[in-house]
Amino acid sequence: MTKARTSYNWISPRPQPGRGPLRTALLMLAFAIFTCSGCSHSPSPEENQPPATTPAPNSSVDVKAVMDKYAALDTSHNSAIKLKAKIQRADGSSEQVEFTMYREHEADGSQHLLVEFTAPPEERDRDALINVSPAGDIEAIRYGQATKGFLTAKSPTDEESLFGLTLQELIGGEPEKYNYRLIGEETDSGTPVYRVEGALKPGAESRFPRLVMLIAKDSDTARLIEVYDSHDELTRKLIVDKTEQISGIWTRTKWTIDNIEQHKKVVFDAGEVKYNQNLPPSIFTKDHLKQIASK
Repeated sequence: MTKARTSYNWISPRPQPGRGPLRTALLMLAFAIFTCSGCSHSPSPEENQPPATTPAPNSSVDVKAVMDKYAALDTSHNSAIKLKAKIQRADGSSEQVEFTMYREHEADGSQHLLVEFTAPPEERDRDALINVSPAGDIEAIRYGQATKGFLTAKSPTDEESLFGLTLQELIGGEPEKYNYRLIGEETDSGTPVYRVEGALKPGAESRFPRLVMLIAKDSDTARLIEVYDSHDELTRKLIVDKTEQISGIWTRTKWTIDNIEQHKKVVFDAGEVKYNQNLPPSIFTKDHLKQIASK
């Protein structure tokens, strides 16, 4: 028997007796949330700071080529990733959710993502279908069990209530929205890296006008990503703790997002990663979303 649940919107957590503080903490995805390609290593706070004397960047380095390689790390047509996310808050409280993220890349540059929450059972109301057009337009859809209707968000700045991440972060950060420049070369725990700064392109929509990344020279993966708000204050820090080559693709399998703005950390752990599984198109539909969210 299906149990009706309380409806909610994208930004506000749904009410739930006895769990109000826990609801102020979604989604991934990617992802995010920054979900696909990655790096290994968890820097200490001291390592996250630029060295006292950062060598001047090599003017011969083509930063566009560096970022193109980073953006092209995921060569898969589709993927299915089982994830656990532990949300840790400043007051010491925490909770853990489990979900599977399915992603389909189309030849025209569009993407389809389905996030299916598997534990705890009451989190199924957070199941989401996210479509990204070739132009980068986002449409995120959920099914409200209580209202028997679909809820839609289209702005990359809309935030999810559980993870506290924007839709932009959930689909991978949209690195194409930024212009990049090399600001230094250094060594991060023995690995030579480029320090790259991204500035939001004129007319692009984002809550984060600036970001800084450490890109490993040997694997083209990001070891650290810091994003800054309109006041140039650090609001997010992504640290990749572990990376693996799965089916020839560099894949983040454990990473942490320090959500400084909301005083919480989210630790993501990929238990199973599969690429190029010939996923049926039917799973990226509203009908399928309604079915899994209504269990």
